[in-house]
Amino acid sequence: ESEKLNRLKQWYQRRVRGIPRIRTEAKNDSNLDSNRSLKRLVDQAKAEGVPALAIKKAITCWENQDFKECQFGVKGKGGFIALIDCATSSKKKTENDIQSLMRRHGFSFASVNFQFTAVKDVLCQLPSNVSEDDIEEMALQCGTEDYVVDKDANTIEFTIDAVDQKEFYEEVKTLGLHEVSSTARFIPQEEANITESDHQKRICGFLNNMDKLEEVENVHHNVANLQEFIDKFS
Repeated sequence: ESEKLNRLKQWYQRRVRGIPRIRTEAKNDSNLDSNRSLKRLVDQAKAEGVPALAIKKAITCWENQDFKECQFGVKGKGGFIALIDCATSSKKKTENDIQSLMRRHGFSFASVNFQFTAVKDVLCQLPSNVSEDDIEEMALQCGTEDYVVDKDANTIEFTIDAVDQKEFYEEVKTLGLHEVSSTARFIPQEEANITESDHQKRICGFLNNMDKLEEVENVHHNVANLQEFIDKFS
């Protein structure tokens, strides 16, 4: 049980520390020497303690295989819903694998896309010696107040609604900002606090099993207190 919880912690850390972003960036060019954006993401992941094997798999997953991206909707116990992003050479096999794991926990496929909002995190390089006022003005011009600045890397990460990305990129071009990378996410329109212990264990078990599938890139869910599960059972 302790080993499973440790794997769940590793899954949580990898998903929030850039593995999907590395995998996406490596899709078109997996050479660290020629792809500066990929190298920057890899260096950042290493600095944050992401396992070297996870980084290597993310970089090389596209090589010598005809991968296609797909997404599955899942409904579980206690009001749990999720969208599972996959990159696979066999959608049918991946679907069967996920379904087999879901049955262990009483979960099922479901149409839940409408319960999530698609957003995009766009990382851009900032000009040198830019002031905080200038940064705020840039964000407003790009149509978002949701951004994070990394002063050490001199970058800014905008979060925008996916439906607004055309207008956003036009402003980014006008401002002369260089896009480093981008990652799609799905935010639940309503979050759920799962309180029943049995439901918590089932959700933890399901997420742990998702980590064992190499085809799974990301899991977007509606659980507000997932960290509480991890703390509770560790």
